[in-house]
Amino acid sequence: MNICQECSKEFSSERALHAHIKVHGLTLAEYYTRHFPRFSLYTGEPLAFKNKSDYFSKDFANYNEFKSWIERESDSIVKPYILQMLKKRIELKELNFAPPHVELIIQEMATAEMYKKYFGSYSNACREIECEPMFPNALPPEWHDLDAQDIEIFVDTREQQPLEFKNSSNLKLEFGDYAVGGEHYDYTFVDRKGEQDFKSTLSKNNLERFREELKKTKEFDSYMFIVTESDLDTIYKNNKWSKHRSNLKYIYHNMRVLNHEFAEHCQFIFSGSREKSQEIIPKILMMGKKIWKTDLQYYIDKNLI
Repeated sequence: MNICQECSKEFSSERALHAHIKVHGLTLAEYYTRHFPRFSLYTGEPLAFKNKSDYFSKDFANYNEFKSWIERESDSIVKPYILQMLKKRIELKELNFAPPHVELIIQEMATAEMYKKYFGSYSNACREIECEPMFPNALPPEWHDLDAQDIEIFVDTREQQPLEFKNSSNLKLEFGDYAVGGEHYDYTFVDRKGEQDFKSTLSKNNLERFREELKKTKEFDSYMFIVTESDLDTIYKNNKWSKHRSNLKYIYHNMRVLNHEFAEHCQFIFSGSREKSQEIIPKILMMGKKIWKTDLQYYIDKNLI
């Protein structure tokens, strides 16, 4: 029920209640902080009100507070808290798979490393709430010894800024920018993105076009690794100082939606640089299906690939 805490009047919807609150000369922030005060679990200080959803979903003023709280509290307190955090996220977004590493970071949740510390592995934590992780497999050991420099890589004829490989040739691909043929072909493709291209692809104007490309990937029982030549910190900093800022919250929301919509047919990766993309793409293409269910971003961020 939507009952005004100032006058006890009942309303049919939250929107009507919010409109009514103005009658009392209150902003939403004043109303909710007065009648539903919430405090940081770390400092005990009142939490700021931005919007109702944010106000009631968070227990800390920022991510640093959350991480400091985890370091301070005992395992018996932290363990059920972060497990419930994961469960709430899955239920709220009605996810079929638990969030991958990059989504946990963007949403400022407990990281895969935190779950590993308290549950032995992220997969173990997911198992306790009866949800399968999107990428349950470890990186195959052969990745490190794999020499993929000599394989022939097909570069899509529409690729605007192609990477340079030792052995490559141009070919019009059905989707993606890079693939391999012959005995190494394993229904695996790579779509390379520069930082601006990544943001543009997931913007309102291009989102549906990219969704159609992923639909085609799925129809062909194939898999697309979307490799962006940057990292999350750099994207944030560059966007902050750009004359034409993108709504990163909207961009990352679209990435999350596509990641779950095509969970078994695509994976978003932030390599950190063009050079790093050039290094890992041949290995991705050569490993193929062996790494479709491996969270490559986790290993990139851990400097393990």
